[in-house]
This record gives sequence, structure tokens and C-alpha cells, in this order.
Amino acid sequence: MKIKNGIKRIGRIFGVMLFFFAPSNIALMPKKLPNGKSRTFLPDIENPRNDLQVISAGTANLISKNWMQNILMDVITRRRDIKLNEEREFIYDDIHIMSGIHELQRDIEQTQKKTSNTWADVLNVGDNHASPFLYIAWKPRNLQGINEVLFVVVAIISSDIDIDSESQIFYLDIKNIIQSPFWDEEQIPSIFLKKALIDQNQWTNETTIRFDILYQNNIRYKLAWETWYQ
Repeated sequence: MKIKNGIKRIGRIFGVMLFFFAPSNIALMPKKLPNGKSRTFLPDIENPRNDLQVISAGTANLISKNWMQNILMDVITRRRDIKLNEEREFIYDDIHIMSGIHELQRDIEQTQKKTSNTWADVLNVGDNHASPFLYIAWKPRNLQGINEVLFVVVAIISSDIDIDSESQIFYLDIKNIIQSPFWDEEQIPSIFLKKALIDQNQWTNETTIRFDILYQNNIRYKLAWETWYQ
């Protein structure tokens, strides 16, 4: 009973900060403006967590499929325009994004039994009907007034027992991160996404955030977030 009440309390705390995102406009925009300049996004420096929004598994799937369709359409267009050979159809970033999308879709398929709609559902890891997966959109403010998701984050809520204190410890494991095909570092560095996730975790002060799974599966983020930026 004590553990279950603790889970519900964590859910309420997270729920105060993170609200659900309705996919009113998920159409993608080009990386550059008509004048050739890069689109610009600004992070919330004081409260980076404000740039995060919890989304449902269905919304995450819809956004990622939209991104994949845009990648495929871009390949078709470039193939028609410059007659690409098969070895050069997909650029490295495209392969990186599509790999992340396939992993996301596998996770969603495994958790179709129940879509987590609240933080309380997500954190109720003792309930066999609850999904441990959490889907988060990163939407920093755009100077041109564009409402767009730049990244989708897949996290897992897990728990363990501390041997010394015999108390239950909750972890927020960042499992997968998928970027929009129309995002690049010139618009806003991805390190601000990491800062937002850490800020959210510190604000709730109920879980320990870990990036181990992400770093093991994606060396790009380990280099970008642990080596190039500190």
C-alpha cells in the first residue's frame, strides 16, 4: 500500500508540470526560410521543462509516420530530379531517423494492451495493465511562430530496491530519441533537450534519470551530450 501510494504521488507531481499535446498541426516545415536563413528555436532557459509535453503513444506514432513519409517523399523527389542511384537514396540522417522510428513502432506494438494517458498510469509499474512507456515531445519556442515538434522522446519508468535502505527507487530511463527530419543543430542544439529532461526530473525530485540505454544504442547522442557539450 505504501509503495502504491508513493507511485500515485509521483504521478500527481509529474502531472502538474507536463500536460498532454493535441496534434493540431504536425505538418513539417523546411529547414530554411524563404530568404535562405535557418529557422530559429529558443529554449526556455529559466525552466527548460516547459518545452516538454507528454503525448500519447498514438500521437507519437502519428508524428513519426508523418516524418517517415516526408523522408520517403524527399527521396522520391531527389531521385526524380538528379537520378540518384540506389546506394545514395538515403542520407545518413535519414537512416538514423528511420531506425529510431522503427524502434518506436516496435515499442508501441508491444504495449497496445493499454495506452498510458496519465503519469499515474505510466508510473503504476506494479499494475499488469499499465504501460511503463512514456512519450514526450520537445517543442521549444520558434521565433517565426511555427508550432512544431522537433524531437520525440521515449522513456521507461522502472524501479528497483535499494539494498541498504530496502526502499524502492524509481528510474526514468531515456530509451530512444527521434529527431524531425527538418531539424538541424543550426536551428537549436539538441543539448537543450537533455537539459529540459534533466530539469523536469529535478523538478519532480522523485526519479533518477538515466541515459545509459540511449547511449548504448545511439553513439551520436553520447558524443553530442557527453563529449562535445557538457
